[in-house]
Amino acid sequence: MLLNKDRAYAIMDREGLDGLIATSPINVYYLSDYWGALMRMRRTFYNYAFLPRDETAPPALIVTGVEHVRFFHKPELTWMPSIQSYVHPIYLDRRDFDPDVEDPEHVEYGMKWPINHETLSPRDEQYLLFQESHRGNASVNALYALKKAIAEAGLSAGNLGSDDPRVGPWLQEIGLPDVQVSDATTTFRDIRMVKSPDEIALMRKVALMNQEALDVVLDSIEVGMPRDELDLIYNVEVAKRGGKAIYLNTGQNGTHHAMGTVLEGESITFDGLCEYKNYLGDLGRVAVCGEPKPELVRRMKALEVGCQTVLEVVKPGVTGQEVTSAVIDAVRAAGFPGFFFATPHSIGLEHSDHKIPIGPTLPGGNGPFVFEENMIFSLDMPYYEIGWGNLHVEDQILVTANGVEPLTNCDTSLRVRPGASR
Repeated sequence: MLLNKDRAYAIMDREGLDGLIATSPINVYYLSDYWGALMRMRRTFYNYAFLPRDETAPPALIVTGVEHVRFFHKPELTWMPSIQSYVHPIYLDRRDFDPDVEDPEHVEYGMKWPINHETLSPRDEQYLLFQESHRGNASVNALYALKKAIAEAGLSAGNLGSDDPRVGPWLQEIGLPDVQVSDATTTFRDIRMVKSPDEIALMRKVALMNQEALDVVLDSIEVGMPRDELDLIYNVEVAKRGGKAIYLNTGQNGTHHAMGTVLEGESITFDGLCEYKNYLGDLGRVAVCGEPKPELVRRMKALEVGCQTVLEVVKPGVTGQEVTSAVIDAVRAAGFPGFFFATPHSIGLEHSDHKIPIGPTLPGGNGPFVFEENMIFSLDMPYYEIGWGNLHVEDQILVTANGVEPLTNCDTSLRVRPGASR
């Protein structure tokens, strides 16, 4: 189970919520473990997941009728006991729904496919029985199915939170006048910040594949190589390992006339973001082709000290500001007095998988960033000096009960590749 259920219950109690409604694909996935076709299309409001606070009330997943029958073959696709389906009725003479003569919560079927009874296997017979057992129980759309799930949980007048509170007025309009739905976008991020064991296992895998893919890229650098070719290598290497590349940002001295190719003697930064089963890996490294300048070597050695400081300082209860200050002080003391920026972010289903300011909330308005056990984070350490060049290192790190466990190798040393003359 992806969901950190204990944390979800604790935060719902703190915020006075009777339940959570997920609308965005990543939050539906997080609550339910289910990742369906419409979610892959990033189509919102066609799948929902509903988590009641009352542990005796049934959590529910809302899916299309086509998806619903797939649970006959793979019931393990979700842990949620209630699967509410909906279908769009399709008739020979029309495709519209007539609310005057049809019940939006009890639709017979959507598209009725023909059956060849002469060649049915025993498994086919079981499948047809499964279909028949649910006949007439589907809703006409996802919102009506969600309404049924909320009523089934006894929360028709509940105080619910959702990552899109527009569902509140919609539910009131279709027959739940007493339900209250507040914005829980930040609530979901707060819950997801501390990872469950299943999430940590996925994050270990994506961290390793990101590291391996980026190492191949670093070994492939040549002077004059188009930088977009590095993107292709990264994409392929991540795919070989079962993941999907999101981006590989590379940076060199930005005012140079040949900024589209790898330059000799200039630092080149790599910031690789990829995903595995929707969980993100984030990694930063620095390389140079040819003899590195002494100042580059000195600054990179100082960044290595800063990265080691992260491993020594972070533990549950420490704030992000305390870590930032310790890292900046360590880097400056190690010979890089101009270094001034280091910032942590939790990572998971989102690049910044923690409470971040949205809407009218100002920077700092959510309170301090505090490290917690089983949080997975990265500390961004970028540096850009116009006329000099770029630096950027970061690693993926798990917070443990007493400190940290790196999920990547924390090898932030400068990678030196041959120059054009070799």
